[in-house]
Parts: sequence; structure tokens; C-alpha cells
Amino acid sequence: MSSKEVLERTGISRATLNNYIGSGLLPRPEVLPPGPEHGAAPRIGYFPDDTVDRITEIQRLKQQGWSISRIAGHLAGGARLAALPAAQPAAPQRVAEPTPPFATEAPAPVRPAAVHPAPAPAPSPPPAADPAARRRIPAPILTPVAVLVSTLQDAGELWLQLPAGEYFELVNEVWLELDRIFTMHGGRHGKHPGEGMVCHFLPLQPPASHLWNALAAAHQARESMRQISSRWQARKGWDFELCMNTGVDEGQDWLGALRLSEPLELTVVGGAADHAAQLSRSAREGAIWITRNLVGKLSAEERRRITFGVPRAGRVGPDRRVLSSFSRLADLAAPLAGSPAVPAALADLPVSELLDLATVLPPSSTQLPARPEA
Repeated sequence: MSSKEVLERTGISRATLNNYIGSGLLPRPEVLPPGPEHGAAPRIGYFPDDTVDRITEIQRLKQQGWSISRIAGHLAGGARLAALPAAQPAAPQRVAEPTPPFATEAPAPVRPAAVHPAPAPAPSPPPAADPAARRRIPAPILTPVAVLVSTLQDAGELWLQLPAGEYFELVNEVWLELDRIFTMHGGRHGKHPGEGMVCHFLPLQPPASHLWNALAAAHQARESMRQISSRWQARKGWDFELCMNTGVDEGQDWLGALRLSEPLELTVVGGAADHAAQLSRSAREGAIWITRNLVGKLSAEERRRITFGVPRAGRVGPDRRVLSSFSRLADLAAPLAGSPAVPAALADLPVSELLDLATVLPPSSTQLPARPEA
């Protein structure tokens, strides 16, 4: 079958035909001298008689979403099966009876039967598509989310002070402990550059609160970091304080997958994620910085269970903080040594520091006094 006949009967273009040949979907044509009916054509390419059927199959698989590489592998598998010798009926063979374990005489040797070609294996199903083709990237969704970002303070200094083995031992110890805490509170890991962690907390069924879970996870992680720091101070004999600086915010952000992995790795992109990351970069000494927006979304009961505030300018001692108050992010970060400059776009973000969190609800200040006995 000439290439002209193939093009006319299948309706594909010559460029597509050449592409199929180059991809290994079709065999290269056999070039023969032209016959009298071909006029002055110098050479004519001839394809096997089943080429039209093969192209029809290729077009069908493409419409089903198969990639060219997958189709090539599928067709190549069929060609290999077709090239195997046809199955021949096996000659009857005499099988010796198994010898009981207590027999004292060896069984008589069995003469080997005539050797015949092995039967062709049954055709296997088409190979599964590669993971990227088999799984579709899920569409991003706009969803309420609380984002927690926690960054190891002075990680570069730790790297300089510790042998490589101890540095990785320490970081892995921190990561495993924080991973346990964040997972326990319903957090899902996301992408974070450097020595840090990011977790997303998605809405839960009432009365559970993803906002409260994010704060509780941050608070418990801070307590655990103090214990880890004490262990390493005793081990190394240093006064280096290990701190994870944390930022938490909430909002309507885009949740999606930037790449496919097992299990699926999700990423949150949006204002809440940006705010939490900047709070984590700006905070120092293991502080947990939270936004006014997040505090405002807590229930009245949840707000009663947290203590938050900002430093009072020029004050030291117990009253050095103004409780239940907020400050501009730029003003809160400015006095802190080692805190990077805050971008102008986030300088006016109202934030506060989470100082404490009560796991038990304190008695209500509005509770009526008991009636005196008569």
C-alpha cells in the first residue's frame, strides 16, 4: 500500500504520517522503484497492508487521552507477541509418581520428552499509563484555611557550631516532634523553603474549630521546643536557645497541588499563607505571632482561653505588655535584633503575640455569685 493510498484512506496529513513513523507507531515504508502507473515518480514508499487499521487504532487511543509514548509501548507489545512462534501441542509426557519420604529405593529415571517450542504467553493487558497520565491534577479550590508557618531561628549559626551529623540529628528531632504535634491537631503539611514547616488547617465539623486547632498546635509546639532546647543544652554544655518562630493567620486561600506525589502534596497560595510566612520571619525568640483577623474569627469562648498582647514601649516587668491589644507588624518587628525588614505591603498588618493558651476554660467573669444562705 503506497503512502498516497494511506493518506487518502485515513485522512491524515503527510506531517502526521511522518510523525507516526518517527515515533515508532508505524514501520518505515519499503522504498521500491515506481511502476508504470506512477509516472515520473523517482521512488515509491510502500506500507504493510494493515497500516490503515493501525492508524485507525492510533487515532482511537489518542481520542481516549493516551500519550504517543504509551501508544508506542502498547503497539510494540502487540508486535512482539505476534512475532512469537505459534503454540504447538505438547507431546504427552509420563510423570513419575512422587517418592514417599520413607522410600529406600530411588525412582527409575524418567527419559525427557521431546523438546517443543514454548506456548506463546497470553496477551497481557495494555500497560498502565505513567502516574502523571493516570492521575489528573486536581483543580484548585478557594477554601477557608488557617495557615501556620514555623521557622527554626538561627539555623545557619547551628550549622556552623555543630558537626554535620549532629546538625541533621537535631533538625530531624525537631521535625519529628513538630510533625507529631501538627498532625495530632489536624494539620496538613505543605511546602516551605529552608529549615521550617508549614501546616494547613481546614474547616472541621462543629464544634471543632480549625482556627483553634492551629493555635493549640503552635502553643504545644513551643512547649515541646523548650524541652528539646533543654536536652541539647545539657548535652552540648551551651546556652544556645533553640527556637521555632511561628506565624498564624486565616483567610480564604487557594488550595491546590503544584506537583503530583504520593501522598498528594498540597499547597496553599493566598493572603493568609503570605501573612503567616512573614510573621514567622519577623518573630524572634520562639514567639507566636497571630493576626487580628484570626483573633476576630474565634468564638467568644475560644478568645477567653488565650492570652495575647504587645510590648508596652519603655516598660519592663510584669506590666510591660498591653494585653488584648495589637500593633502594626512593622512596629512590632522593628525593635527586635535579627528581625528582617518588613515589606511595605505588610507593614500595617495588625498583629499580636500569643502569650498563653488555656486547655481548660477559665470561670466566666459574668457568673452570678452564689446566694447567701438564709
